[in-house]
Amino acid sequence: MLLDLAGTPVDAAGALQGAWQRLRRDCGAVQRPAAGSAAWLQAQQALAAHSPPASRGARPLQLLQQGDWLLAEVLWDALGAGPPTTAPLDPAIVPLRRVAGSLQVQTAGVWSGDTGPWAAPPFIRGWLQRQLPGLPPALALCLDPQWPAFAR
Repeated sequence: MLLDLAGTPVDAAGALQGAWQRLRRDCGAVQRPAAGSAAWLQAQQALAAHSPPASRGARPLQLLQQGDWLLAEVLWDALGAGPPTTAPLDPAIVPLRRVAGSLQVQTAGVWSGDTGPWAAPPFIRGWLQRQLPGLPPALALCLDPQWPAFAR
């Protein structure tokens, strides 16, 4: 439900849903691998290899892990000499799953883009759960996006 406040659409239901999700979630089984850890480096390698050459500049902002599943919030840096111009890919939330010992991007669940007037965190969490029924629910619910367009 969108409310119109002085000509600006506000997702009141999304804001309530986001607050409810934060209250009821249990993140005890979700790990947050640190930058530079083995899980972080493996995820960064899988992300960089997914769609080269554009994906080679994968720079995770955060990584969540539960069992064989990971969620990465990723920025993509332009590679090459000189000052960065524009990123080759838009920021994204990228699910990965360990299959036969290696991490694989789960393309059906990659989120990139704006959520429009809808509150981004609950919208993205719900979308991930619908797109990837095998994703552990806590992994999506414990995602608190950091990129400004994903965090509003």
